[in-house]
Amino acid sequence: MSGAGEPPAISRRDVLRGAALLGGLGLLAACADQPTPSGAGTATAAGGITVTDQRGTTLTFDRPVTRIVTLPMPAASLAIAVDASAEHVVGMHESSWTAIRDGILGKIFPAATGVAHDVAGQDFTPNVESILALRPDVVVQWADQGTGIIAPLENAGLKVLGVTYGTQEDLDTWTTTFAALLGKPARAREMIARSDAALADVKARTAKVAGGSPKVLYFNRFAAGLKVAGPKTYNDFYIRLVGAENPATGPAGVQGTGMVGVDVEQVLRWDPDVVLLGNFDGAMPDDLYRDPVWAPLAAVRTRRVYKVPLGGYRWDPPGQESALMWHWLSHVVFPADDGATLRDRVRETYAFLYDYRPTDDDLAQILWSAPNHGSAGYGQFDA
Repeated sequence: MSGAGEPPAISRRDVLRGAALLGGLGLLAACADQPTPSGAGTATAAGGITVTDQRGTTLTFDRPVTRIVTLPMPAASLAIAVDASAEHVVGMHESSWTAIRDGILGKIFPAATGVAHDVAGQDFTPNVESILALRPDVVVQWADQGTGIIAPLENAGLKVLGVTYGTQEDLDTWTTTFAALLGKPARAREMIARSDAALADVKARTAKVAGGSPKVLYFNRFAAGLKVAGPKTYNDFYIRLVGAENPATGPAGVQGTGMVGVDVEQVLRWDPDVVLLGNFDGAMPDDLYRDPVWAPLAAVRTRRVYKVPLGGYRWDPPGQESALMWHWLSHVVFPADDGATLRDRVRETYAFLYDYRPTDDDLAQILWSAPNHGSAGYGQFDA
């Protein structure tokens, strides 16, 4: 979507139905025990900033950047979280913009809904003319989608930060690099430390409550063709993290890696105990509960189908709210009253990331409380 005109009104459900090419990028495996990145950004003796992007290209700046254009869709919300402000993101992909406009970040940072969003097409081909008009200090662009989407920007004299994505290590690198660019390196260290602490908490809970290795299947796409998270996906990482197994990566799993297309018969053979519906289309639990095709599925018989939460960004892939996804999934798979509620965690995390305390209505929106209301155990997340 590269047109400069204002898009038609899009509902939150429509955003999910049509948003994201990201799920089709085949998110790579995450190993959350990978080391925190170092050297992603440094301040020079003269007060300037040097960063090395994920292509290995070194960029230098005389001062912290104040005008950022982000083309990869998760980058806009992460930059806002790192900055605790929407002041310095001046352009973003249209799918990033619609998610912010119709989601919680649009409420927290109303100015973000006025950010230019005609900067790239759905295939991330940059609209160089529109980007130049924004006078950015730096443009964030995919580094692994071919040189054709970076070269036009660099040929126009723009500084391009090339990024890759899919693992916890990538996320930590983005966080460190964005914080360096913005002149806030301590912010990255605190964000990563909090994520590391949350990971330790979830691992400790898994050791305490996990049992039986229930089968959990994540659908990246459901409404128009089935795609599940196969080997080397972030989704497989957190399914295993909470003590479950992903049938799509087991002995009878899919061929290939990333998000893989499957048919109904394959899913029925796997017979997952829990089904997760991602935020890359508009599928909801009732779509399975009401369809006789899915009636034999264990997850349908026991009403254990759940829409993944949607906060400052989708909780499905790696992002600034991934620790909340880990806690949410741990309690979905193994419900128990064992400490701070998820609602408390969301409120505390949002206070840190966005200087905002979500209301009960906000939490109902983030957690998809209404669509998930008929699913087993979801009352544990009620106010």
